[in-house]
Amino acid sequence: MENQINTRLLFKVIYILKRLTDEWGENRFTQLLPGFKIGYVPVFMCIGTDGISNNEVAKELQITKMAASKIVKELFALELITSEKDPLDARSERIFLTPKGEEISEKVKETAGEIVGEYRKIAGDENYDSAIDVLLSIIRYHEDIKIKN
Repeated sequence: MENQINTRLLFKVIYILKRLTDEWGENRFTQLLPGFKIGYVPVFMCIGTDGISNNEVAKELQITKMAASKIVKELFALELITSEKDPLDARSERIFLTPKGEEISEKVKETAGEIVGEYRKIAGDENYDSAIDVLLSIIRYHEDIKIKN
């Protein structure tokens, strides 16, 4: 009974899931582009086609501006992004995908879709969607606590 309880501890489950998905992602994404790390994916996918500022990336992903800047710098080095002065704010720059970045972005989406497809096969569409809804509710709970404090 105790072992069953230990296997269902939220923090343990999240830790193991993150470790395994990170490992899966590292293997798959480095095949797309050597040097491309799983940690780049959230930042990379935030950029989209409209571009985004470094501050917007940090805010959207709830990371420090320094952490966002570090990843942005590494994406520049891989020639996946470029930047332009923001026409509305000369002090700021907007980050955009390069043509190479757009190509890799499509491949990242396809690759991520593969694992989601596998998860949907394992859990069923309804359970998968419910699991995502529950995780989003938990995230909102923590965001609300941060706002109140």
